[in-house]
Amino acid sequence: MSSHTTHTSLAERFASLAPHVNANACLVHRGRALTADLVIVVGTARFLLRIHQGEVVEVTQRFALFHPCALFVQGTAKAWERLWEKVPPPGWHDLFALHKRGEMVIEGDTRLLFSHLQYLKDVLEMPRHVPADA
Repeated sequence: MSSHTTHTSLAERFASLAPHVNANACLVHRGRALTADLVIVVGTARFLLRIHQGEVVEVTQRFALFHPCALFVQGTAKAWERLWEKVPPPGWHDLFALHKRGEMVIEGDTRLLFSHLQYLKDVLEMPRHVPADA
């Protein structure tokens, strides 16, 4: 698979995140206190992820370059690809492990991040639980 194809399929997997998150009632309930805009970079694809009371209300690549966001998470294509494997290898299994490896950057409101850490990790790892061809 070419690098371009990999980046495209990773971006497509992330773009289809909303219905999978919103179908998980326990996950939405866990995030019920979170309303925020996040910028997520999957390889070279930039996304605005809008969350309102735990529901993903929008995942879009069409947004202003300097759109304000509470959190900015940028990972290499390899980081997202490994994180979303059904059983990721050690060191590739978690946002902070990827950050430690230098494969991911996490910036922004750390209070928000740590207040909603498990919810955010579960949302960003959701493509792991959805078949790549779904």
